Amino acid sequence: MTGITLDDIVFPAVVSLLAGFQLGTFAKAVGGLRKKYNIKPPAVTGAAEFERGLRAQQNAIEFTPLFLIILWISAIFFHPVVASVSGLVYLFGRNRYFKGYLKSADGRLAPFEIIEAGLHLLLFQSIIGITQCLLLKYAGFNLKETVCSYVPFKSPF
Repeated sequence: MTGITLDDIVFPAVVSLLAGFQLGTFAKAVGGLRKKYNIKPPAVTGAAEFERGLRAQQNAIEFTPLFLIILWISAIFFHPVVASVSGLVYLFGRNRYFKGYLKSADGRLAPFEIIEAGLHLLLFQSIIGITQCLLLKYAGFNLKETVCSYVPFKSPF
């Protein structure tokens, strides 16, 4: 494994900042719903739209540690650009989920499939990257070179 530079991880850093910005946007939207429906903290019940918004925000918060962990593992051990694109898929799904959930409880279902796809991509990339690292270090087997030798085009990895 070669040394990682800041240039190598700039894209996952941008995706991480976008995730933080997204969480802030969701919090602001829920705050707006509190004002709209006159729901004073710490109350978590009230108008259905507020409750759905709060639940969508909480769901995003609950998934953020998992998302960031596998984003960075994938970026470091697999490929930072591929991980970043997968992270953007997750963030896109999360945005659609929040907006859909505000409209109706069922509005969250289809976007959740996008969220799952982003997470599964990141998890798969993380597993492949860590496996490659372990095989190379402890077995002297380069999985990446072996797989890429069967690909009819030059791999970007």
